[in-house]
Amino acid sequence: MINIGTIGTSWITEEFLRAAQLTNLYHLQGVYSRSADSGKDLATVFNANYYTDELNNLLFDPDIDAIYIASPNALHYQQARRAIQAGKHVIIEKPMTSSVKQWNALHDLANEKNVFVFEGAHHIHNRNYQRLRQIVRKKMDEKTQPFFGANLNIGQYSSRYLRYLDDMERGKKGPNVFSLEMSGGTLMDLGVYPIYVAMDLFGTPSSVRYLTQKGPNGIDLFGHVHLTYPDFFVNIFISKAVHSELNSEIYIDDETLVVHDISRISRVDLINMTGDQATLIDYKPESPLYDELINFAEIMENPDDQHTQLMYEYWKQLSLQVAQTMELLRRSADLSIKKELDEGIDD
Repeated sequence: MINIGTIGTSWITEEFLRAAQLTNLYHLQGVYSRSADSGKDLATVFNANYYTDELNNLLFDPDIDAIYIASPNALHYQQARRAIQAGKHVIIEKPMTSSVKQWNALHDLANEKNVFVFEGAHHIHNRNYQRLRQIVRKKMDEKTQPFFGANLNIGQYSSRYLRYLDDMERGKKGPNVFSLEMSGGTLMDLGVYPIYVAMDLFGTPSSVRYLTQKGPNGIDLFGHVHLTYPDFFVNIFISKAVHSELNSEIYIDDETLVVHDISRISRVDLINMTGDQATLIDYKPESPLYDELINFAEIMENPDDQHTQLMYEYWKQLSLQVAQTMELLRRSADLSIKKELDEGIDD
C-alpha cells in the first residue's frame, strides 16, 4: 500500500482520490490545504488520517511515500522541490512545471534523492489512448498515400471566465487559471492534452507557432497551435473562453480516425471516404485517472524492474518533449513566464 499526501483541494484532487481508492493500492495519509476547513472536508470524505494547514507536517511525515500536487501551476516547482528534498515521490498535475529549466531541476534532484517524478497527464495512460496509439502506428506503417497530419481540438468554457472578465473590469488580478503570474491560460491548462498526443504519436516538430486572442491582462483565451513536421502539419484549436463540440481527427489514406474528447479519449471512430463508419474504441472507465495510478504504483513498488524502468524513462522523455514544446509555443505568442519563477535555479 502506497501512503499518499495531497496538496490542493480542487475537483481534480477529488478525482485523483476517487481513482486511488478504486485501485486499492493507495491510502490517503494526509491532506494539506492553506484553508483548514477545505482540508478537513476533503480529509473527511476520503478518510485521511489527518489534515493540516502546515505543509511541513505533510513533507516530513515518515509514513508518507508520495505526494500529489494539484496547486496553481506557478506553485508546482517549489512544492515539488521541497517534497523531493524530503525523500518523497511526487505526482504533479499537468503541466508539471512552468519552464524547462524547472523541469530539469526537479528531475536532477529526483535522481539525486532516488525518487520518482510523475506528470499527471492521465489521458496518455488511458487504455483507450493506448489502443489508439497502436492503431495509428499500424496504419502509418501500412499507408500507401502521403500523410497530411491531424486536427486536434479542445474548447471548454471555463466556470471562472465570467469572474475573470468582471475582475478585469474592476482592476483586480483575476482567477489563477487566467493569470500569467500563476502560469495560467488556455495553453497551459488545456493545450497540454493535444500536445501530449501530438508528441507521442508524431514526435517533436521541426517548428511551432501559437496564434492567440488575449484577454485584458495578456492571458491567452482562444488560439491555434501550428506544429510543422518535415512532411505534414498538426493543427490544434484550444480555448477556455468558448465551448466547442469539435472532435479531433487524424487523416491516414482515405480514412479518418475521429477522436472524441482529446482530454479523455472517450471514443474513437473510423470513417472512410464513402462515409462508412465504425466505432473502434469505446471503453468507459469508472475513473479517467485509474489507469494512470495503476501505472504509477507499479513503478513505485517495483523500482528495480527493467520493464518499469523503461516505462518510467519513456514517460519522462515524453514529458520533457511536451515541456520544451510548450515553452517554445509560449515564446512564439509572447507568453513567457515571469523570471521570478526561475530564480534560484542553477543554469
